[in-house]
Amino acid sequence: MLKPFFDLKGVPPYIIHAQPLELGEPLFPVHTHGLVNIGMPEFIFDPLAFGPQGNAARINLSFDFFIDPQNFGLLDRILKGEIIKLPAIKLCPEFKSEPFTYCYREVCADFEAVKQAYGDGIKMEIPEIRFVQIWVDGDDYALTDEYYRGGVTY
Repeated sequence: MLKPFFDLKGVPPYIIHAQPLELGEPLFPVHTHGLVNIGMPEFIFDPLAFGPQGNAARINLSFDFFIDPQNFGLLDRILKGEIIKLPAIKLCPEFKSEPFTYCYREVCADFEAVKQAYGDGIKMEIPEIRFVQIWVDGDDYALTDEYYRGGVTY
């Protein structure tokens, strides 16, 4: 059962953590912190997908999509092992001319991107935490540990 989504000031119940690809580079939003506190999985996103502003927007749109009561069942399906694919327009009507399809799958704490984002011991610290990876259909390299090992590069 999901807990209330926003505090009294309308602030989302999570933060989006960003990190630079290299020292001195812009920050790239890559994952959330706090969704586990409302009974949801944390979102993790390919840092190079849409850059500093685009990644955060798509993480926020994904949250908005999955908390919509008509979409509740989709998150459950992801957490049962299904991959869900959403055309951009389903995620956001303003994306009607965007050709991308957004994909969602659950990943384990041993996935390299999760280890880099949350640390090796996250499951020991928060046993109930789960993770949903967001990526763009066709960017299959983002699905591999090798892509994240040693840091994502241009």
